[in-house]
Amino acid sequence: MAMFRMMSLLCRQGCDVVFVTRANIKVMRDLLPKGVTVAYVSADSVLSRFLGTLPMEGDHPEWWMRLVRKTLYLLSGKRNHLAFAYAGRHLTGLPAGSFDAVLDFEGYNHINTVIGGRIGAPVHATWVHNEDVDLKDTYRCLARCYDRIFCVSDTALEAFVRQYPRLADRARVLHNPVDVDRVRRKAMLAVTPPSTQMSAAALRIVTVCRLASEKNLALSVRIAAMLRDRGLPFLWEVYGEGASRDELQTLIDELGLNERFLLRGEVSNPYPYMKQADVYVQTSRHEGFGLTVQEAKILGIPAVVTDIPAFREQIVDGQTGFIRAADAESFADAIIRLADHPEERQRITNNLAALDWTDAQDESPLFELLGLR
Repeated sequence: MAMFRMMSLLCRQGCDVVFVTRANIKVMRDLLPKGVTVAYVSADSVLSRFLGTLPMEGDHPEWWMRLVRKTLYLLSGKRNHLAFAYAGRHLTGLPAGSFDAVLDFEGYNHINTVIGGRIGAPVHATWVHNEDVDLKDTYRCLARCYDRIFCVSDTALEAFVRQYPRLADRARVLHNPVDVDRVRRKAMLAVTPPSTQMSAAALRIVTVCRLASEKNLALSVRIAAMLRDRGLPFLWEVYGEGASRDELQTLIDELGLNERFLLRGEVSNPYPYMKQADVYVQTSRHEGFGLTVQEAKILGIPAVVTDIPAFREQIVDGQTGFIRAADAESFADAIIRLADHPEERQRITNNLAALDWTDAQDESPLFELLGLR
């Protein structure tokens, strides 16, 4: 969402924007701002597509191709930089001509950084969205081609500089631009309520995130089991997709939570579901910023989040949400407290409604740091 917000701002300023992607993803098409051109990048052979983790023929590579790729990755000491370098010399579909700026929003350790480095422009910028940054596969490309490294929070910047001091002079904080009115407007759109057998009086809990290990959704499932065992009627819905789906569903099945903890999949507009929630929960191990927590704040939803630096930048404990240690009991206590005391939820909602979003909506830093003004 932050990437599409940034593209909208660029289009509003009269920029011609080309979105370079590796795959034709439906949700991305739905979110693209009007006027953005799309370029689909691949490579000129099966070997170069394979080594660059670029799309194979069809929607997904065969299982044996994924297995071979994973095996080679492990045998090589988990270093893909040679494979990425090879694939980068065999790319097809790159947009022609030169540009004012190339923006690698993927951020790090990904073939997209190599793709961006192959596109001509006086400015090459990349984003760091996380406090746990691993550049081993793309460090050489980034050091050679990218002159600006944007960290989405003070937490992300501090972690990046500590880990990669040689790149410190290129790094600076650039908060993701926020469109408060758009979030609130999209939250009012009608959506078909997902089917459920839970009582209308049950507490509605929502999480919006990728199904990935750093989001620590296994902890969320265990919190749900504790809430059930302590007698709380609730429905917990997770919107998002990712590589951890199967293992999460297995854990949900093992704990007997199929009717209480639901993986709803990817949606282009999660805001109506967030708006309908009583509580927003995020159990991430680490974050660069945590955009969905910010969006929950915009919608006035009390959040319960893990005690990590990025969330301490966003939540005032007890005032705009609750920050808790990453254990099931601490989270369950906070959620039950909000369930048992609707006036507590209302107090936090009132505090959130009083927040001033002026600085967060300021668009000028993006253009100034890109040299486009």
